[in-house]
Amino acid sequence: MADQSKLYNALYQNAEMGTDSIKHIFPKVHDNKLRGELRTQLSNYSDQTNALSSQMKSRNMTPKPVSKMAKAMTSMGITLNCARDNSTQHIAEMLIQGTNMGVIKINKALNRSVTAEPELVREAKEMLSKEQHYIDNLKSYL
Repeated sequence: MADQSKLYNALYQNAEMGTDSIKHIFPKVHDNKLRGELRTQLSNYSDQTNALSSQMKSRNMTPKPVSKMAKAMTSMGITLNCARDNSTQHIAEMLIQGTNMGVIKINKALNRSVTAEPELVREAKEMLSKEQHYIDNLKSYL
């Protein structure tokens, strides 16, 4: 059960951090095509957060949100990076780096979740696939 909870929380926190990061960076994006990509990602992250929260509650688990400190540090990093360079290329690079951090965290949790239910493992792998798709789409803006 501990493996299950850790994997659920890793997925939940990835979707939550993705949502918060996109909401923070979105006003700084001037390229309409990239804004469309981000709208799609934001919708997917929001759906994932809601679905994971619901699944966890049905198993008597409480989603562990991303810490306020981590959110503040991410927000500050986005603000400082965009103040230095708010080009579409730089924003895409920042988004790729953030998405890669999420991929690493999900993979770590997945590798440590040897007793997680097969359905949850499938869901984690599906989320990883979506994250890779986001990265592949963002590469065209570099």
